[in-house]
Amino acid sequence: MSVQTTMSPEGWRPPACAALSRSLQEPLCGTAPRVRGWLLIEQPGPWGRDRLRQSRLDPVLGDALAARCADAGVRPVLIRTRQRRDVAAGRHVYLVRPGRADGWAERLLVREDRELLDLDLDLPPGVGERLDPTESLFLVCTHGKKDACCASFGRPVVTGLGHRDGRVWESTHVGGDRFAATVVCLPSGIYYGRVTAESAEHIVAEHDRGRVVLEHYRGRCTDDPVMQFAEHTVRAERSLLGLDDVIPLSAVPRPDGDTDVLVRHPDGTDLVRVRTTRAEPRLTACSAGVVDSPDRFEAAPPPVRRSGS
Repeated sequence: MSVQTTMSPEGWRPPACAALSRSLQEPLCGTAPRVRGWLLIEQPGPWGRDRLRQSRLDPVLGDALAARCADAGVRPVLIRTRQRRDVAAGRHVYLVRPGRADGWAERLLVREDRELLDLDLDLPPGVGERLDPTESLFLVCTHGKKDACCASFGRPVVTGLGHRDGRVWESTHVGGDRFAATVVCLPSGIYYGRVTAESAEHIVAEHDRGRVVLEHYRGRCTDDPVMQFAEHTVRAERSLLGLDDVIPLSAVPRPDGDTDVLVRHPDGTDLVRVRTTRAEPRLTACSAGVVDSPDRFEAAPPPVRRSGS
């Protein structure tokens, strides 16, 4: 399959990446990007394509902050609510270390933007006010200047969910334009894709009950994609939906190119042999006209080698 990436003289445009991904029935599992830490910065819109340099932050500060985040391996994300708030008296900032039992999120109020450069991006705990484990944050990507699909599919989700006492935020790019609308749950690090206004209500309710919604589940940003896929495979095989019911423990490459992933669950451990291939080139980000061949995962038969009953 060939995909054009630029508009022709006749005005032809490529299909939206999210619609194309749906039409190809591209699997969601194993598509969450790896993120070791998050820096969420409240910044009322509009947002430019380059979130830190084109979104009404001081561009010099944006340059310095982008460099510090890159060095620390932290993903900076701008956030806002539908209720536009004046940040002259200070902006809300969240530091997040994603994880299962050890994940946490802390909130602080930054009164001067230069204070953003003083934050310790090694993310030691205790910098801000720790959020209660039951107060998960939900980011919905609506970054239209980065990819039009994110705004088109994300805004109805934000409108449907509402503010929810400061737990739901619009966000800049979080990864996976073609899976819009994307929702990230923090501090668990769980990614969901192809979320609608109706399914978002169910996803948030189930997350608060400690359960995943497998239909929209992309994986956790704490795990490599091959481990995300193995986790999803065991969940589906054993009908396990608890947030921490299934934990990938290790991934060992095999001589034949497959990967053996050991996965723990309440009844023991299973081994999933994951085969990785490359999909045909396709549009993966419509606003940038990006064409890529994403990884495609499948479980080599049998899907799960059970070592627990």
